[in-house]
Amino acid sequence: MKKYAVLFVVGMCTFFIFFSASNSHTNSTGAPSGYSGSISDGQNNCSSCHISTAQNLPSNTQVIISSELENGDQYTLGASYYISITASSSGINKFGFQACMENTAGEKVGQLVLSETVRTQLVGNGDYITHTAFGAEASGISTWLFVWNAPLVPKGDLTLHTSVLFSNNNNLVSGDEVIYTTLSLNAPEYGCTNSQAFNFDAANTIEDGTCFFSQSSAVLSLSYTSLDVTGFTGEELILPINVHNNSDEDLVVNVERHLILPGTPYNWFCWDLCYASSVSQSINGIDISSEHYTDDFSAHMLAATPGNYAIEYCFYTEGALEDSICATVNYIVAGEVYGCLNPNAFNYNSLANVEDSSCITFPQPIWSFSEPTSNNHIVAVNSNTPVLLNNAPIAIGDWIGVFYEADEGYVCAGYTEWLGENTTISVNGFDAELGQGFPDGEAFIWQVWDASAGVSWPMSITYSLLQNDQGSFQNNGFSSVTSMTNIQPINGQLFDLPSGWSFISSYIATSEMSVDQFFSPIYDDLVIVKNNSGASYIAAYNYNSIGLLIPGQGYQIKVNNTATFSVEGDYLKPELFPIALLGGWNLVGYLPKESLDAELIFQELIDQDLIVIVKDYHGNTLIPEFGFNGIGLMNPGEAYRLKTSDSCILQY
Repeated sequence: MKKYAVLFVVGMCTFFIFFSASNSHTNSTGAPSGYSGSISDGQNNCSSCHISTAQNLPSNTQVIISSELENGDQYTLGASYYISITASSSGINKFGFQACMENTAGEKVGQLVLSETVRTQLVGNGDYITHTAFGAEASGISTWLFVWNAPLVPKGDLTLHTSVLFSNNNNLVSGDEVIYTTLSLNAPEYGCTNSQAFNFDAANTIEDGTCFFSQSSAVLSLSYTSLDVTGFTGEELILPINVHNNSDEDLVVNVERHLILPGTPYNWFCWDLCYASSVSQSINGIDISSEHYTDDFSAHMLAATPGNYAIEYCFYTEGALEDSICATVNYIVAGEVYGCLNPNAFNYNSLANVEDSSCITFPQPIWSFSEPTSNNHIVAVNSNTPVLLNNAPIAIGDWIGVFYEADEGYVCAGYTEWLGENTTISVNGFDAELGQGFPDGEAFIWQVWDASAGVSWPMSITYSLLQNDQGSFQNNGFSSVTSMTNIQPINGQLFDLPSGWSFISSYIATSEMSVDQFFSPIYDDLVIVKNNSGASYIAAYNYNSIGLLIPGQGYQIKVNNTATFSVEGDYLKPELFPIALLGGWNLVGYLPKESLDAELIFQELIDQDLIVIVKDYHGNTLIPEFGFNGIGLMNPGEAYRLKTSDSCILQY
């Protein structure tokens, strides 16, 4: 998201805006249309109603227009863009704005779309966007968000004309200030947009079909606008290829056809003359002068059956078939192919183009939902926002949900079904009567349901810094998402054991927690495993008095050589496994998946004077009585010997 900021010390009054009659010369319905400062508005200003003293605004006053487009960028035809307008000024608690998009002829261009209806509204038959009564209220800063849909055809260079009112709220028309600013967008350029073409120009943004591609050998080269030709059943598909003589002598060139797939519809080629479908090699060659070319070749197919068909054509000089240069033409035949069109269905048919109601899909996600409440927080997700599952964009039909954690588990307080469009999610706030919804300040928890696999993924989110509200619920708050990426579940752990004695623990629960099965990958190097009670597993004698490994417990282990192994299973969330400690010596496991400072881990118990000493297998110690921490970071996979002054609970 890009932003264009303008700082002002002196206000300019460039449009006519009202607030409420009790606070200024106001109208709670927003600014009347025609006062954005644009060309068609006659650059109307509000000097006759809002009288500026030219020195009212502090030096930190600013207006920021933010969008995916920077000032001077080209817009993309048919694309949708989020645009936010942020006004800030110390001491101001009433703001207003009006904006419109025009070309240099003063024509309104594209479509303004509300992304939410609480703070913004359309006026002037949708040509202008302005604030609502609620959208005028703020404290030092106000942001309005909306969507602009670019036109489907070029309309020239464009300007977003924006006027923002800073009201002093003095019940008079004097002392208000207005700042006018713009975001300028350039018209797209027609031309070849394919970087593989030899006439590609990076300045072009609209493909006009003029791309030319080529492939060359030492003697011959081929040029063409495309090797794909598309048509419908019953049509004749034709694709020409130019053949160039790169040598310094005249050449006689022939062509040979190779069918790649069986069942290819009736096809032929023309080279000096048109050959029957049964002929695969030209009988007559064509003379091509040195450094000249011919456009006499064309490939043909009678489109009979829908599908994709590839045919290779090889060009060669007389007696030199082995040095031929070849091009593969893809014939794409469109027609009615019945099948399931839903890409999330088990039986999705990528070749089908007519839905036959045969789709078999997963049921909707098994989520718990909160009831709608009267207060909410709006979260915007742009159609261009990268929402990725395993590095691939989510598909239409997937769900995006916002959750909070309750006693019964995660509860969805707002969601949307992804349609590939700009969207907003209304997140329900807490309702005391219902006992449901997000409390103020509670962090959002995100999930995406993959409809093609029936799996819900936890997501990592980044938010736009242009909004004050980020990843926590605020009543009447607003946030916008800039990226979503699924969090890979923790389903395994790697262990590196030193030769000799050490301590070990795991945050993974395997399907078989028997000590002999858990350590079977290092059986040849394993000598003994012991728990805190002295029970042991001796590999050489297959003696096991430990039985099952217990989550949260540590074990002493001895191996003959350094050993590495891994286990797979379910992650043991530390908060779900409190560890009961005996008064005296204990051997505890380390459940967090990241390294943390030992003093931080035991701080609650230290504050209660319950920890006497903690030791790692290296002999490093934590002795709270002397304020000594020689352990530093505690690490996943390791275990720790500790002595307590009384029985207690260790809660990670």
